[in-house]
Amino acid sequence: MTSLDELRRTLEQRADLAPDATGLVEQARAGAERIRRRNRIRAVTAVAVVVVLALAAPVVVRSYAADPPPNPAGPLTHYREPYQLTLELASSKVYFTLTHGTQGRTQILVARPKGTPKDDSGGTIAVHDPGTFDPTRLRQGEPVTVQGHPAFYVKNLEAPASAVASDGPGGSQAPYRIGTAVGWQDRSGAWVVVYEAANRAATLRLAENVRLTAPRTARAPVRFGWVPRDLPVTYFESRDIAEYGVSANVAFGDPARGGEQSDLFFPSWDAPLTVQVLPMNGIMTAWGEDYAQRQVRTIAGHKTWYLEGEVGNFPDPDGSQMLIQAGSCGITVLVDDRESIPYPALQRMVENMTFGGCDDISDWMPVVGS
Repeated sequence: MTSLDELRRTLEQRADLAPDATGLVEQARAGAERIRRRNRIRAVTAVAVVVVLALAAPVVVRSYAADPPPNPAGPLTHYREPYQLTLELASSKVYFTLTHGTQGRTQILVARPKGTPKDDSGGTIAVHDPGTFDPTRLRQGEPVTVQGHPAFYVKNLEAPASAVASDGPGGSQAPYRIGTAVGWQDRSGAWVVVYEAANRAATLRLAENVRLTAPRTARAPVRFGWVPRDLPVTYFESRDIAEYGVSANVAFGDPARGGEQSDLFFPSWDAPLTVQVLPMNGIMTAWGEDYAQRQVRTIAGHKTWYLEGEVGNFPDPDGSQMLIQAGSCGITVLVDDRESIPYPALQRMVENMTFGGCDDISDWMPVVGS
């Protein structure tokens, strides 16, 4: 028997074990389909990766581009409330506090010398809350030492500005700018700047008398127990030396409307609510000679006069005024928009006010709180 015969017989004997032809075709087709599906998945995955990378790249670029440059003023940290003070003068025979207060995130103190020295007229001290003062120009000045810690002295703290038109004599004048100054950073992060002194020696002398304390609520001849619309204090200033006259100014405003330190330390008369406290002696200068001839309304035992629009010494077509006689104090309340703060709101405010005296500061109290 030949090898060919053996092969034929072997195939015939194992014919029953052979797989069905149709099954082989289907399995082949199924295998091919699985291969094509895997290839499609690989292709889609590759495209998805490319798309993701293409989308992610601009995001990364935008993220880096949107990052602001480092703040030269440093981080903003909580230091005090807007109605609190930390700035004061050391007790000495050299200076006294003429006026002091706070506007936004800056405190101001105006110091004057005791006596009449020829080479010292006092100066102004500003304390900027942490993260609100750019010390770049100050740090370019002369290194000095104040109260044992590093400080900087500059001849011009603010860059000179071009002259601006003026209706006064001369036709033009330069805007106010801070010139000679010395400044340093307190360990709290606040920056202290002393300026408007007569000369370098006087600037450094005043700087040695600056003190920062724990936050304390500002004191005034009046305390506010309730304020319309829960407006916060955005400005406070007081003069509390009896021989120079006592007074206080308080502005309540919306934080969104500003209230930050401007070039000069003055209250914002367009604040939603402003209060001025002066001695009744001489109040006619502020209220006018005929104020008492208007209708009197008694609130909580105090005489008051309510004026709207263009009437009185503080005319405002949209605003109103309330004049309050409280013992030795005359209080002027100015409203920027009488529709948002109507008379009933002022009446409630007066009912919740506590009054001290304006002859001296012996019974002054925290301007807000208990």
